Amino acid sequence: MKRLFCLSLALVMVLLLAACQTPVKPAPDPTNAPNDTPSSDPTAAPTDAPTDAPSASRPSCALEDYPNVDGSTANIPMAMSLVQLVTGCTEAEAEATIHFSTTDYSYDALNEGRADMLLVYEASKPTKEKLDPEHAFDMRPIGLDALVFIVNKDNPVENLTLDQIRGIYSGEIKNWKEVGGNDIEIQAFQRPVLSGSQTLMLDLVMGEIPMAPVEEITVSSTMADVITDIAAYDSSANAIGYSVYYYAQNMYNQPNLKFVAVDGVTPSFETINSAEYPFINPFYAILPRSNANPMAQAIVDWLETRDGQEFVKSCGYVPYMKLD
Repeated sequence: MKRLFCLSLALVMVLLLAACQTPVKPAPDPTNAPNDTPSSDPTAAPTDAPTDAPSASRPSCALEDYPNVDGSTANIPMAMSLVQLVTGCTEAEAEATIHFSTTDYSYDALNEGRADMLLVYEASKPTKEKLDPEHAFDMRPIGLDALVFIVNKDNPVENLTLDQIRGIYSGEIKNWKEVGGNDIEIQAFQRPVLSGSQTLMLDLVMGEIPMAPVEEITVSSTMADVITDIAAYDSSANAIGYSVYYYAQNMYNQPNLKFVAVDGVTPSFETINSAEYPFINPFYAILPRSNANPMAQAIVDWLETRDGQEFVKSCGYVPYMKLD
């Protein structure tokens, strides 16, 4: 009996010791293990512009110390206001300072050391292939613009779809009646390859679809030319062309012309800022990646701040940052 009591006591002690031990976690089920292999799907691009920016005070310097700035024609008004803000110079002095060589040639100027900083739209494909600016330069998006399509106000067509625009510029659609207009031949204007608006046209609209031969689509040499060329067809209202929103709205507005809505959305400050309008693209402040001019660096850093973005907006451009 005593022996049986001792055995029972020993068994109780063993059970108590086992209960005090930390349980061993079961091995994970390999079928539920997390997958550490990177996804083959591309990372989704953000749909909204940044709502915050690094802090930097507004730079200032004497006019003679202001960096050499180049860029796109549509960015000239901002460049004029910027040099006045930073140096306190007059409008006439600012105008004498600004010499923009247009989009692609300004990339060459930065690459060759003839410019310290660019205020510029996206480079064309040939320039990208030659310079690889996204790796060669420090590119900071500071604003948004849009490719817009312009016709005469007498043209009854108010809206075009993406497919209709592609059809017009590929040469498949030749008459306005095919897109709801009058029975009249379409006179389409385009821009030279090395121009900011042509780059946007090829990248945002045409994609892999080739443009019609230049014999069928007239090339307008400058941004002003394309608007003048469209306006010259007042009597028949058969012309169409494209430009960037800021230039056509603020720099060379013609009262007898109008913007065409795309897929039901008319280009405006609001529809570009909200990304509702389809053909939007950033424009940039760009520096060399090494040995940047200190004042140019300070200006670009400031343009990314909320104060800098308010300045971009005050010049009539759509800021890259959402300010509201």
